[in-house]
Order: sequence, then C-alpha cells, then structure tokens
Amino acid sequence: MLKKNDLILLLTKLQEQGVEVSSQLKQVVVTSDVASLIDVIKFINDNRQLDVTGFYEQLRKSYNNKRSSLYINLVKEELKEPTEVLVVLSSLNLQILLYAKHLDSPEMFLAHSRAEEITRVLNNYYRTYDLKPALLLRELIRSDLKVFESIK
Repeated sequence: MLKKNDLILLLTKLQEQGVEVSSQLKQVVVTSDVASLIDVIKFINDNRQLDVTGFYEQLRKSYNNKRSSLYINLVKEELKEPTEVLVVLSSLNLQILLYAKHLDSPEMFLAHSRAEEITRVLNNYYRTYDLKPALLLRELIRSDLKVFESIK
C-alpha cells in the first residue's frame, strides 16, 4: 500500500508538471493515517495513473477474458482450500514481476503491490508451514485491490 512519503513524492511530481496540489499536500502532511487519504490517492491516480491500479485493472481484464482466475481468487471471500492461498500468492508474485519488467521505474510499484511481503510470507511458510500469515496477507491484498478499484 502507499505510504505518506510515496504520496508526497507523487504529488511533488504532479506539481512539477503544473498540477495544483497544495491542498492535497497539506492534507497528507497533517493526516497521520494513510487509509484516510483515499481522496488524495484518487486525485493522484486521476492525474497520473498509478502503476498498481493499472496492474489490478490488467488482472481483472484477464479474468473477464477468461484467461486467468487469479483476480477472482484474490477478491472472493474464501478459497476452497486454505492451502490455495499459497498458489494465489505465488501466482500474484509472478504476475507482479512480469508487470514490473515493463515499467521504467518498478521500485514504487513493487512496494505498492506488496511483492516483498508476498515473498516473506511464502518463505515463512516454507520454513514453518504456518498458513496464517499467508491468509492474512491475502486479506490485505484483497483490501488493497478493492481500494484501488474504488478510486478508478
């Protein structure tokens, strides 16, 4: 998910392009909870599409065209088997890497798409066989996806 520093950086880039961002910058600086800054994220995405929103849009289109079930496995309430979460997260990680290789600057996208967290959770499972962190991360990603779709 986006952090305050990311929002400030993105707003500054928009400002350099001539977009008036002073009220949004002020809102980011005075607000402590990034989750309450959905309108700022929407403003940024309206003026410059975030790579992560484009990525989730591509996943949804692949599902709509019946080429992939990854999107539905991310958004549905529960998976048939709890261990399916491992396949879902592994598939998502692969799709993130494939999408990132087409970006000029993938670093922010990789952070926003939770690539490092996915890798950490999968690695934890390989060592401990504990599914709980993987299930919790899928729920976080599910929430992210819904937020990014809502600002579209």
